[in-house]
Amino acid sequence: MNLKSIAAMALLFSASAAVQAQNVLDFPQPDNLPEAFYAVTEIPAGGMIKYETDAKTGFIVADRFQSMPVVYPANYGSLTQSLGGDNDPLDVIFYTRAPLQPGTLIKLRAIGVLKMIDGGEVDDKIVAVPTSKIDPTYDDIKSLSDLPKIEQERLQAFFRVYKQLPDGRKKVELNGFESAEAAKNEIKKAFDAYKAKQ
Repeated sequence: MNLKSIAAMALLFSASAAVQAQNVLDFPQPDNLPEAFYAVTEIPAGGMIKYETDAKTGFIVADRFQSMPVVYPANYGSLTQSLGGDNDPLDVIFYTRAPLQPGTLIKLRAIGVLKMIDGGEVDDKIVAVPTSKIDPTYDDIKSLSDLPKIEQERLQAFFRVYKQLPDGRKKVELNGFESAEAAKNEIKKAFDAYKAKQ
């Protein structure tokens, strides 16, 4: 192998490593944000392990096992290119017909927002479903009121109790649901906050 071939291979390897090292939280949002947005899945529906995306590296890290005997009622993750009220990527809980694996990116649309305070900080949860191209099953679900009432109750029940054990954890306060329009406003605000820090 000559020097030119070695240099070309080194350049190719370097480019490949750079692509692999890109932080998933920097994945670009679509042009029609906030009508649609990308999120990275951290916790699959039915999961009891709290995975988080490390903001600096983009790696999915096991943060903790749930101490309360509850599982996530839907998939949970973070919006890419966003900064929420707690200075972390904006949280999203979203419905799919099968649980998504941690690290999976998906295009979603908001149907509402669960207003939440966690340890004194704003920690709202965008509630979403896949866009029509991903799965048209959810096309008729435009707002939280289109979800079965029991699903709305499950969401609130989960977030009300999921941090109750062990004793001494942050206190969670729920302040009800707001509309899809309010969710879109939060998404736009979080995207703008992310861009302002770049």
